[in-house]
Amino acid sequence: MQILTEFIGDLARLTPEFAEPGVLGAHNIFNHCTRIPQETWKLFADAGVNVTVNPRSDALFGFDDESFAYQQAIDHGLTPALGIDLDTAFGSDLFGEMHALFGQQRSAMRYRRFRGEADTPAPISVDAVLQAATINGARAAGLERSIGSLTPGKQADIIMVRTNGVAVFPVSNAIGTVVQAVERSDVDTVMVAGQLRKRAGKLIDVDLAKLSAEVTASRDYLLDASGYRPDLFETSASSLNTTA
Repeated sequence: MQILTEFIGDLARLTPEFAEPGVLGAHNIFNHCTRIPQETWKLFADAGVNVTVNPRSDALFGFDDESFAYQQAIDHGLTPALGIDLDTAFGSDLFGEMHALFGQQRSAMRYRRFRGEADTPAPISVDAVLQAATINGARAAGLERSIGSLTPGKQADIIMVRTNGVAVFPVSNAIGTVVQAVERSDVDTVMVAGQLRKRAGKLIDVDLAKLSAEVTASRDYLLDASGYRPDLFETSASSLNTTA
């Protein structure tokens, strides 16, 4: 069983027992991994734990800094995966996380370089971003033998995207297009374990009208039970830092 731990360095510390042989390993997934000390990163690397980072969530809540958790993991020989962390705020949108990771890593590394730091890591590549969203996630979940890449013997999980949208064409590089331009609305076909779940941009066997009604009713019930009355046009930071 994989063990997932929310871990932010200045909010939690690992006690000495975690350094004992066999306590930490590939069965561990540490999420966020922001602002953690170098000795903890070394422990993670030596134990071969899995790391997930959440670019939009970490930025929203101010968890990360210019040391940048993704880069720290890479520098210690780990293969960090992308996570979403908060579906109510960001939706299940790994395209958005890829866009954020690409921009944030380059921004953080350029800041370190312009500050005069020696041996600043190179800017991230689109290929590294795509791996973080696919095979690295499968590896973190312990499922890399069955999902995460189009490989003989793995289950048929396939996403086909349209490239004729005005925000996408013309295409000159497939990976760069997926990482930097494609959005969820560009997804045409989805196959999970060989079964079609979306075709021609439409979900299969999903009643969206019924689902929308159920979600809205659930939202209204929670608002009524809590007594919270949201302002649809609120612009204060405290309100915008909650949910979509």
